[in-house]
Amino acid sequence: MHISRFKVKNFKLFQDIQVEFNQTVSIFTGVNNSGKTTLLQALSLWHECFTRLIRQAGRSTANYRKNDYILGNTQEKYFDHINSVLSPNFEDIFYQRDKRKRIELSATLSNNDEEITISFNISSSGRNYVIELVDFTNYNFQEFNNFFQNLPSPFSFYYTSPSGTIRQIERFTTPPQVQESIINRDSSSVIRNRLYQLYRSPNPDLFRKFLDDLSFVLYNQTQQISISTSSDIQKDVNVVFNLQNHQGEFDLALLGSGSLQIIEVLLNVYHPYNINKDLNLILLDEPDSHIHREIQSRLLQILLRFSQDNQVFITTHNEALIRSANLSNLFHLDSQPTGRYKSINTNLPTVNTRFSGIYPSQVNPVISALGMVSGLDFLNAIESDKLIFVEGADDAQVIDILLKQNIGNPKKYVYWVLGGVNEVSERILHYKTVFSEVKNNQTLWEKSVLIIDRDFLNDTHRSTLTPEFQNRINLKSHIWSAYTLESTVFTDIPKLARLLSKWLVQKGINVDIQVLQNDLENNYSRLKTTLTNRYDDTKYENIIYWYKNIRDKLNNILRLNRGNYEFIKNNDVQLGTIVRQHIQQCLDSDNLFKLMTKEDVELVISSTLQPHRVTFNITTQFIELIEQVDRSLWFDEWDFLNSI
Repeated sequence: MHISRFKVKNFKLFQDIQVEFNQTVSIFTGVNNSGKTTLLQALSLWHECFTRLIRQAGRSTANYRKNDYILGNTQEKYFDHINSVLSPNFEDIFYQRDKRKRIELSATLSNNDEEITISFNISSSGRNYVIELVDFTNYNFQEFNNFFQNLPSPFSFYYTSPSGTIRQIERFTTPPQVQESIINRDSSSVIRNRLYQLYRSPNPDLFRKFLDDLSFVLYNQTQQISISTSSDIQKDVNVVFNLQNHQGEFDLALLGSGSLQIIEVLLNVYHPYNINKDLNLILLDEPDSHIHREIQSRLLQILLRFSQDNQVFITTHNEALIRSANLSNLFHLDSQPTGRYKSINTNLPTVNTRFSGIYPSQVNPVISALGMVSGLDFLNAIESDKLIFVEGADDAQVIDILLKQNIGNPKKYVYWVLGGVNEVSERILHYKTVFSEVKNNQTLWEKSVLIIDRDFLNDTHRSTLTPEFQNRINLKSHIWSAYTLESTVFTDIPKLARLLSKWLVQKGINVDIQVLQNDLENNYSRLKTTLTNRYDDTKYENIIYWYKNIRDKLNNILRLNRGNYEFIKNNDVQLGTIVRQHIQQCLDSDNLFKLMTKEDVELVISSTLQPHRVTFNITTQFIELIEQVDRSLWFDEWDFLNSI
C-alpha cells in the first residue's frame, strides 16, 4: 500500500497543489521557503486528522453498519490544538492566514489495483479547529473498512527533524508517549527509549541487523559498532545507552551530530512494535544535515531497501543527496502556491541537432535552481553508473526511455553524444586517455559503453567488431543489427503494429491491429523497390569509400593485425565485392531493416497511417512512439540494454 496522490488546498503557502508520489521514496528539493517542510507538515496533519476522527460506530446508519470503523461524526470535530504543525498563532496554518479559506487535505491510497481517497476539511470556529471528513454523509465506509486490514490503526507514523544533540538525561516513557513525541517532531527527545524498544524486541536479530546497517552507513562496514544498555525499565527511572567503536566506549550523548542523525533515521525503519500495519509513513526533514556525502548515499540505499513496507518522504536541498537519488524519486518544488508535481523522471531535454558532448541531465535544472552550477554535466558523468557513448542526441533520448522500461533498475545513466560515427574513429582514443584517469570508485572509462548504428557494415564485420572494441581498448560496445536505432522497430513487424495501435489509442484513434500489421507488411515490401533503385553504381562508390575510411580508421584505433582480421586485410576491390554482396543479400532475404534509414522508417509508417488521416514525423513523433513501450512491447533487438 502507498499514497499515490496527495492534494493540498489553502494550507500555509499552498493554495492548491497536487503531488503524485513515488510509491517507495519521494525526495523533495527546492530553495528555502519553496514548501518542502510544509508538504511534510500537510502529510502529518492528514495523518493526525485520521487518527483523531477514527472511531467504531455504535449503531447502523444509511452509509455504515454498527461496529464499522468510521471517521468522526458531527459531534466529534472540534479541537483546540493540533500537534502536526508548530505554529505560534492560530491563523498561521491557513493560506494567507485567512481563516475563511477552508483547508482540504486529500490522500489517495493505492493497493495493487484498488484505490481509496480520504479527504479532510479543516476550518475554524472561534479558537477551535474544526476537522471533518469531506462528504461524511455519502462516504463509502464499506469500501473503507474492506480496504484496510489493521483498523483502527492502519498506519505507523514517524516524523524526524534535524537535531545535532540529544538530552543528557532521558527518562523511560511509555510507547504511546514515544509515539506522541515523534508526531510532535520531538523524536530526538526519546531516542534512547526507541533504542530500548528495539534492544528488547522479541526478535533478537532485529537489533543486530540495526547495528549492521548503522555500521554500513557510517563506515561502509570497515568498522563495527556496538550499542548496549544495563538499564531496566522495571527498575530504573532513566534509560542509558553506551556506544563502542574504534574510538572507545562512551555515552550516546557524546556521539557526533551526524552519527546521532543516522541512528534516529534508522530507528524509523526498525520499528519492532508496529509490524502489523498497512503502511508505515516515514517523514524525514533534511536527514542529510550534519552528514558526509558518501554517508548520504549509503543511507539512501538503506531507505530504498526498506521501502517495500515503508513509504518515505524526504526534504533536502543537498546536491550530494540529489545526485545519489534516482530521478523517479526526485521532486522539485518551485515556490508557487498552485501546481501539479511529478518526479523529474521525464524524458531528456531537447537539444540542438548538432549537439555533441555530455547530454544535459534532467537533474541539472534542479541543481542550478539551488545555486550549484559548476561542472554539472561532468559531475553527473563521474557519479553515474554508466556513461553511454551514442552517435546522436536522438539516440540518447530513445535509449534513455527504453532503459527506464526496466522497472526496478536503480542505475543512473549519462550520455555522451559523439556527433556522428566518424567521431568514434577519430576521438575515442582521446576519450580513453582522459577518462581512464578520472575516477570515483571506477574510472569513467571502466563504466563506459559504446552504442552505434551499423550503417553499411555486413554481418561478419558487425559481429566481430564488438569483441575487438572490448579486447583492444576495453570498451563494451553494441552495434544495432538494423541500419539505425529507429529501424530496429522493423525487426518485428507484428510487435510494431501493436505499438502503433497503442500510440494511436493515446490520440483517441482505434485501428484494428491486424489491419495495421497487413499495411505495415505491404508498405515494407514496397520499400524493396525503392531500395533496389537507390543503389546504383554511384551510390555503391560512395558506400565503398565509406567502408575504406572506416577500415583505415579502425585499424588506427584497434591496431588490428591484417593477417588475422578480415575487415583490415580486405583490399579495396574485396571491399567493393563485400558491399554489393551485403546489399543484395539484404534485399534477397527481405531484411530491409538492415538498409532502412530514418527517412525510410518515416515513409513506411506514414504510408501505413495515411488511410487513417494520421501523419508521422520521425523527428518529433518517434519519441512519442517509444514512450508507449512496455514489457509486452519490448523488441528482442533491444535486449543488450538490459545488460548495462
